[in-house]
Amino acid sequence: MIDPTIIQKHTQELLDKMVSNAKVTVAQEDGMMHVNIKTDDDAPTVIGRHGETIRAIQKILEVIVFKETQERADILINVNDYREKQTERLQYIADQAAQKVKERQSATYLRGFSSYERRIMHEHVATTYPELSSYSVGEGRDRRLVVDLKGQESQSEPEQQEEELSIDIE
Repeated sequence: MIDPTIIQKHTQELLDKMVSNAKVTVAQEDGMMHVNIKTDDDAPTVIGRHGETIRAIQKILEVIVFKETQERADILINVNDYREKQTERLQYIADQAAQKVKERQSATYLRGFSSYERRIMHEHVATTYPELSSYSVGEGRDRRLVVDLKGQESQSEPEQQEEELSIDIE
């Protein structure tokens, strides 16, 4: 088991090189190390565009911790409750897609989401809409999340029926 103070120390050292004021706490939960960062003015710098910086910091910390301890650490970074706000936003998008599927009785396609974001939306659709299903199609940057009526999954041909959902957020 990795000592959380190791992760806290390396996170703080990394943040001190990036921003002027950030407080780090680390807690272990379900085998995952949850790194909570609180900062007054520097949250956008630490979060990055669409959470890219958070993901990069996570990967860097996993490598640093492995190099020091020879143990693999699953690290999840949260800055000023960004993850909770992100989850709410993604669930809202999934809700909008579900409504569109119910209205049109045909699949809706969403693109431009990371695998982490797609997983949150898949879970939300599965737990909230028993009459719908969600799955991903495509590869790499072209990977799309599909929300569809249950039982219709194989009947939707993405190249022929694709109409993407555009949702204004914020």
